[in-house]
Amino acid sequence: MTTANTSAGPSAERTRGSALAQGGLQAGRLLRRWSRSPIVFVQALVFPVFLLLVFRLVFGTTVAASSGGDSLNRFLPLATLVGTVFGGVGSGASLIRERETGLLDRFRAMPVHRSSLLIGRLEAELIRALLTSVAFLAVGYALGFRADGDAGAAALPLFLAVPLLLGAAFAALVCAVAAHARSVASLSGLSMLFTLMLFFNTGFAPADSYPGALRPLVRALPLSCGADAMRGLADGGAVRTPLLGVLAWTVAMVAVFGAIAVRGLSGSARHDST
Repeated sequence: MTTANTSAGPSAERTRGSALAQGGLQAGRLLRRWSRSPIVFVQALVFPVFLLLVFRLVFGTTVAASSGGDSLNRFLPLATLVGTVFGGVGSGASLIRERETGLLDRFRAMPVHRSSLLIGRLEAELIRALLTSVAFLAVGYALGFRADGDAGAAALPLFLAVPLLLGAAFAALVCAVAAHARSVASLSGLSMLFTLMLFFNTGFAPADSYPGALRPLVRALPLSCGADAMRGLADGGAVRTPLLGVLAWTVAMVAVFGAIAVRGLSGSARHDST
C-alpha cells in the first residue's frame, strides 16, 4: 500500500509538470500567432483606447462636475477592463479557425496532456491582458492619470492584477463557447453581451444613476467589481469588497467554463459541419 502511494505521488507531479510545460509551449505559439493578427490588436487595444478618449472628451466635464474628481479615475479602469475582455473575443475566433483547419485534431492525436490546450490559452491571455493593462496605464499617465491614494504608486501592481484576474475569467468563458461553436459567427452573441456589459457597470456611471431595481445587479457584475477595485486602489477608496467580488467571479468562471472548455478542446464534444 505504501509503495503504491509513493509511486502515485511522483506520477501525479510529473503529470502536472507535463501539463504546465506543454501549456507554456502552447502559450508561446498563440502569442506569436496573435502578434500577427490585427483582430486581436484592434479589439484589445485600439478600440478601448478610442473609447477612453471619447469618454474623456465627451463625458469628462460632466463626470468631474458630478463626482468632484478627475474623470480619468473612472474611465481608465473601465477602458482597461474592456480591452482585456474584448481582446478575448479575437483569441476565441482564432481557436475556432484552428479547429476548422484541423489543427486541434492534430494536437489531439499527439501525446499531449488533456488540459494543456486550455492552460496554454489562459497563460497567453494573462500575458496579453498584462501587456494591454500596462499600455493603458501608460496612456492614462500621458493623459494625466495619477495614483493619488494612500499607497500611491505602490498600489499599481494590484491595480494591474485586477484586469489579469478578470481576463482569466472571461478567457475561460470565451474558450468554452469557442470550443463548442460551429463558426466564428457564433461569437457574435458574446460580443453583444460584452457590449451590453460596457454600459451596465459602475465604471461607466455610478450605481445610483441606474433604476433602483437594477442597482444591486449592476454593483454585482464583474466589470463593476473590477472597476470599483481599480478605482479604490487609485483613489484610496474601498478596495476589499470589490476585490473579493473579482476573486469570486474569477474562481467561479474559471472553474465552470474551464471544465466546459477542456471537454471541448479534448475532443469529447464534436461538431458536425452540417
